[in-house]
Amino acid sequence: MKSIDLRVDGKLFRMALEQRLASLGSISVSAIEVGYECQQSGWIFIHADQRESHLRDGEWTRAMQDDELIGMPHWADAMESQWNGNDVEIIRIDGTKIVLAAYNEEEDGEEDENGELFPEAIGQMILATLQKAKADGLFSTISPNGTVQLDIEDFDGYWGWPEFDELGKTNLA
Repeated sequence: MKSIDLRVDGKLFRMALEQRLASLGSISVSAIEVGYECQQSGWIFIHADQRESHLRDGEWTRAMQDDELIGMPHWADAMESQWNGNDVEIIRIDGTKIVLAAYNEEEDGEEDENGELFPEAIGQMILATLQKAKADGLFSTISPNGTVQLDIEDFDGYWGWPEFDELGKTNLA
């Protein structure tokens, strides 16, 4: 059974986040957007939204460059393994474990009931890492007044934070 430890991936993401924030210098940003994808190739992308007002409109996808993606190909490998009939264990950021049952076309039909569990677990890992970075003061260089928004979005639309009606209220760095 394949196993993915999101605690390890969280550490890799934190290091990349620190490097990305350090590279921003003193540019003005309205949000730090974190996009991710786990089903086809596996990656995380950290985007500094430089527009005056941040909107969750997918604009970050236009800024993606292959050399700026944090590669997580083991995510896609695990999803492929699940589709090929194998269970997959996910160790969440809090250490709890979930097992994604092997996909069975006859039983699961076109929709896989486990299809959203992995993207949600990744989103929760990213959120916990961002919240810890905020508590550690990591965003203070780009957001001395707490006005920069934090925004997380799964590329395939399975998970996002915060909810749309909470944008700009609960997600400030």
